[in-house]
Amino acid sequence: MITTDLNLRHLRAFMQVCETGSLNRAAAELNVSQPSISVALAGIEMRFGAKLLARYAAGSQPTTAGEVLLARLRRMEEQFASALGQALGASSQRDPALISKTLARISFRQIEALIALAGSGSIAEAARAGGSSAAALHRTLHELQANVGKAILVRSPSGVAPNTLGRRLAMRWQVALTELEQAGDELKELEGRMEGRIKIASLPLARTLLLARAINPLLAAHPNARIEVMDGSYELLSQQLRVGASDILIGALRSGSDLAGLRTEGLFDDPYAIVGRAGHPLLSHRRGASLDDLARQEWVAQRPGTPIRAAFDTLFEKCPTSPRASIETSSLILTRAIILESDRLSMLSRRQIAIEEREGLLTCVAVAQDVRERLGTRTIGITVRENWLPSRLQSTFLDHIRMAASP
Repeated sequence: MITTDLNLRHLRAFMQVCETGSLNRAAAELNVSQPSISVALAGIEMRFGAKLLARYAAGSQPTTAGEVLLARLRRMEEQFASALGQALGASSQRDPALISKTLARISFRQIEALIALAGSGSIAEAARAGGSSAAALHRTLHELQANVGKAILVRSPSGVAPNTLGRRLAMRWQVALTELEQAGDELKELEGRMEGRIKIASLPLARTLLLARAINPLLAAHPNARIEVMDGSYELLSQQLRVGASDILIGALRSGSDLAGLRTEGLFDDPYAIVGRAGHPLLSHRRGASLDDLARQEWVAQRPGTPIRAAFDTLFEKCPTSPRASIETSSLILTRAIILESDRLSMLSRRQIAIEEREGLLTCVAVAQDVRERLGTRTIGITVRENWLPSRLQSTFLDHIRMAASP
């Protein structure tokens, strides 16, 4: 966990010193001793490996590193408060102080206990993953529920589990905690050490050439950076993005309810094509394959619910003969392997077979003009969380992606 060696009260003490400009005033407002504030600040500076406060006779001010940490902590606290306010409902709107009073009672240990439970099947599993006992985790969760003042847990067949409210809190608090990871990376960047981690969720197109053309120059310039790439369905990857398990999702853009809490940036329009093996019988059609020609073929279709499957269904919706799509898969690797070893076709894009086409293995089937007009296109782009603030390294990676996507 990100916070295993951090104390939330100590971080809030640092924020209070920055806001008041004085250790003594911060101690008085927090009702603690000045030496305890000093000890807390020393621990935070040791943890982040940076001098965070400049001390003068008239008081204390954050250093440049301190400003970086302060900005991230404020973002974290705002997200903690926003999630809690939504959980508390109308009562928190009538009494804004209620949120701050409630937050003051909640610790990192309690927050991470809820996140761990939401991400596992049971208290026993969450305890094993976190290296604690089930009894201790159970107590921590009930302490959190008492502090929140609302039911966030429910008894399930496998034991205690978060209810809907608890799952929502866990998801939003997990995202809030990523601000600490971002702070650590940005403090290293201040020293010229671009050693942060970029967590990328990648849909199939981005894994063909686009992602490689962005990652290679980034690592050439910053060899100590760490790149983590996750793949899967849009549903899985967008959920990972929402909970902070990834920072950037690259692939075909979605719209409507699929983008709740997310924002997008288009990179380029990617037209669909009919793809088959080199030497496919349809390649001999001089005028291009007609819709009837295509409907008589065997197909590998994408999974229902994806933009490319919607385009496939639209292409043949008025065709008297339905195409035989006996194989459905979201795996680009499997799709390419099947059409390479058979006369089956698939609707993909030219970019998705760039390597195979270059090697003379796969090709785009020429189609009649009316078919070409109906093939359609999709927009490839970047999806991130609505309130995400990238580090310098992450911003540099985004610039490389934009350059790789440009004509």
